[in-house]
Amino acid sequence: MGKTTDTGMMAHALHEVGYQVRAWDADESEHLTQWSEAAGGFPFPVERNATATFSTDVTTLSNGVDVVDVGHTENHPHLADSVLKIADLAIVHMEPSMADWQRVTQPRTSTPIRDMVERSAYVRADRKAPPVWILLNRVRAGVRSVGEMRTLLTDAGWNVFTVVIPAREELKQATGFDVVRAASGPFGELVTEMENKGLIKRG
Repeated sequence: MGKTTDTGMMAHALHEVGYQVRAWDADESEHLTQWSEAAGGFPFPVERNATATFSTDVTTLSNGVDVVDVGHTENHPHLADSVLKIADLAIVHMEPSMADWQRVTQPRTSTPIRDMVERSAYVRADRKAPPVWILLNRVRAGVRSVGEMRTLLTDAGWNVFTVVIPAREELKQATGFDVVRAASGPFGELVTEMENKGLIKRG
């Protein structure tokens, strides 16, 4: 839930702290593209490629960060499969709820995300799947579900970011407006955590 908002805000935070950023809309809904258009354009390029040939169409930045908003894996596995062929990091966005826990770990009618990531190893140049991290999103203050969900996820072998994205009205409504000072809030903290964990690096 909230993956386009998270992706756009994270891209802005990366840009604000000095990274060269390019965003990709790999979702057939084109929500990221619509957000950029509604904002009069982001301060970095937003490209569209919601196809199964993403991995062969795209040449990644050599000294920057390509941030990709991928369509829901349960509905568009061909998009996720293609992006995972060249991704250096996969971030799963989920609320700390049992509904999202089941959607991510035990879907009844689609391939589990972990299986999709693991099978990507066979078609990657290094034969290694990219690291996967869970970003807890739309978190309400003072609720026990965050700690409980973090324990469930870590016990099941998932990496979980310490930073969580709070449930705030300004974030829920962000996709229709310009973005300013993204790096001064939780998305800036997320960038710092990714740097500290060696998941991204400048240059």
